[in-house]
Amino acid sequence: MSGLFNLPPRSSKGADSAVVKKAATRAKAAGITIRGGSGGLLERISTMTAYVNQHLSKYADECMVIRDESELHDYITHAIKEGYLAIDTETNSLDPITCTLAGVCLYAKGKKAAYIPIHHVSYVTGIEVDNQLSEEVVASELQRLGNTKLIFHNAKFDIRVIRNQLKVFLTPYWDTQIGARLLNENEPSNLKYLHNKYCAPEKGPVMNYEKLFEGLPFTHVPISTGYLYAARDPKMTMDLFDFQSRYLIESEPECLARGLTRVAQVFRNIEMPLITVLADMEDAGMALDFDFAEKLSVKYHKKLNEKEQAFYKVCEMYQKEIDAYKRANPAHKLSDPILISSPTQIAILLYDIIKVKSPNPKNPRGTGEDILSRIDNPLCSAILEYREVAKLLSTYIDKMPQVVNPKTNRVHCTFNQCGADTGRTSSSDPNMQNIPSHNKEIRKMFCASEGNVLVSCDFSQQEPRTLAHMSQDHNLITAYREGKDIYAWIGSLVFKVPYEECKEFRPDGTKNPEGKKRRDQMKAVVLGIMYGRSAPSIAEELKISNKEAQGIIDAFFKAFPNVKSFIDNTIEQARCTGFVETAWGRKRRLPDMQLPDFELSLIGGKPLNFDPLFDEEAEESEPEIDEYTYQKWMRMLRNCRSYKDLEALKGRAKAEGIHVKDNRGFIAEASRQCVNSIIQGSSADMTKRAMILVGNDARLKELGYKLLLNVHDELIGECPLENAKEVAARVSELMIKSADIISVPMKCDAEVSKCWYGEAIPV
Repeated sequence: MSGLFNLPPRSSKGADSAVVKKAATRAKAAGITIRGGSGGLLERISTMTAYVNQHLSKYADECMVIRDESELHDYITHAIKEGYLAIDTETNSLDPITCTLAGVCLYAKGKKAAYIPIHHVSYVTGIEVDNQLSEEVVASELQRLGNTKLIFHNAKFDIRVIRNQLKVFLTPYWDTQIGARLLNENEPSNLKYLHNKYCAPEKGPVMNYEKLFEGLPFTHVPISTGYLYAARDPKMTMDLFDFQSRYLIESEPECLARGLTRVAQVFRNIEMPLITVLADMEDAGMALDFDFAEKLSVKYHKKLNEKEQAFYKVCEMYQKEIDAYKRANPAHKLSDPILISSPTQIAILLYDIIKVKSPNPKNPRGTGEDILSRIDNPLCSAILEYREVAKLLSTYIDKMPQVVNPKTNRVHCTFNQCGADTGRTSSSDPNMQNIPSHNKEIRKMFCASEGNVLVSCDFSQQEPRTLAHMSQDHNLITAYREGKDIYAWIGSLVFKVPYEECKEFRPDGTKNPEGKKRRDQMKAVVLGIMYGRSAPSIAEELKISNKEAQGIIDAFFKAFPNVKSFIDNTIEQARCTGFVETAWGRKRRLPDMQLPDFELSLIGGKPLNFDPLFDEEAEESEPEIDEYTYQKWMRMLRNCRSYKDLEALKGRAKAEGIHVKDNRGFIAEASRQCVNSIIQGSSADMTKRAMILVGNDARLKELGYKLLLNVHDELIGECPLENAKEVAARVSELMIKSADIISVPMKCDAEVSKCWYGEAIPV
């Protein structure tokens, strides 16, 4: 077990939850004084200054402002000699390409935490204040760092700011934010929370920039105030590094003792090298075809209007009921015509006028997609069709031209390196990994730069191949080694029919509907097993009965017994240790797996049959349920066979002063995540390794290739057309190489096109 960094089960999370609650309370308090600023900018800054001085002035002797070139030179010289330097930046926005760099924050042991102002302006005149260091001076000094080990918290942002604003390319040695995610992905990873918990509990309010300086760019914060806040960040980062290094450096005793050596390898060999690759991708961005985007906008706005008119056409079927409702309810909230985009009006229409019944008793007036899709009514279908087009317009078609960076004329997203708890990368602002794949038009807005083409390479069946490796199932491994269509192969064993009868096309090229059906069923089952889905869920997708779905699942496990053993062993391991591991050693902590089915506690904290006249000692002691009573109730709870019986038993327990907490839902949810965490996490590690190899490959750079985008198992880049053939082969080769520990042969499919999802260009 990883010990310290495993979250305890919910039943004993008191310490963690108390820290979180305290931090949240402090953050809230920090915002109350400053927020609002009704008295104007001058009053806001005056209030903010007083607040910072009140709570941070105690750190004045530990912080300094560097305004002199020689002083900065001496500081960097000391850092080089020391070997370690923590760095942070302060900017006026979160866009590293267009932001203004307010200043750089440094901390080296043996020195005070330092703030170097660069572009602060007077909040009165709007003109840059005197006595700051120039970009050229700061850049020249940062260039000297060479082999100094640089420590960051959220390194990708800071190195992008420094490279875009100072033209200095730094390589991070340690990122404490990433380190925190690897040591415990179930807790917040912001710097002040982590420092407060693991390094030095803060007395008084925990400063939160968004609250403290809300609406005020850091360039406008007075240096005499801002340095106390800014300079402490690299000091806290260094403190956190000192703490984390004991657990994320393989040779450290604590790392060895807590079984974190493989986690340390993931940190050092995957996550840290990936930072600069992702930074390159974010800086590169992706070109947008503005003409095509405009055509799509016109097309889909027309389609939206058609969907709206179709909705009103359906409404005419219920006009009598609508008119009757309006007469009976003069103060009704319906517009004329009914506003399709209003959840309130749609709820009135569905539940009060035509009186449909919600399929979700817990949400009797719900109008969300999950509810409307389960109501068999033409109005619901019309609403859903309208919403689908409206979402495409607002989220993608009309939005993308608006988020183009004015400096580069390209779309730049942010990659969240450990965006999912499994380790998978996500993206945001905009979410490029969520561009619909079922709609073949929207992705075509994204194109290659002038003179270039896009080269897309994706792992073929990455997760099923990973399942074959992790389970070491002979039949699965054999299928991949023989180059079989895996789902057809599985279908032939499960349905006991020839392999060719489970393929979409027969050997002569004619369609095989029954074969396609069998293949689709097996694909749903295999993916469902990896995602922890139940038989009813798979049955709903396949539109078959629960019994049929369970029969197919059972037949699958019979044909592939090692997969069943792998699943059972994984769940059992998680129950014992509280975590599972990927093929490369990343831990996914699932503390709910170690919860008891039921927890019993005394209502009001008093023992059963408590008598204050005779039980003075009991009143002072910690009340507990005696062993006999505990075992009796646990036995009865475990023997309950229905929800109704359980609720009745909980009522009886309450009458006797016992509160029953049912944890089985939490346990079931954690159980569903066990296998998925291993398969998705291993696939994520593989893709990250591929990005490192591809992003740093010297030959690809010679060929003019740039990696632009990662969508889970797919890497997309661009290069000159004349080099596309060699680039596609090289990228595929490196992606396969990234899976070197996987015992199943990996396969990559490459395609060259002018735009994403565009017509393939033969090379």
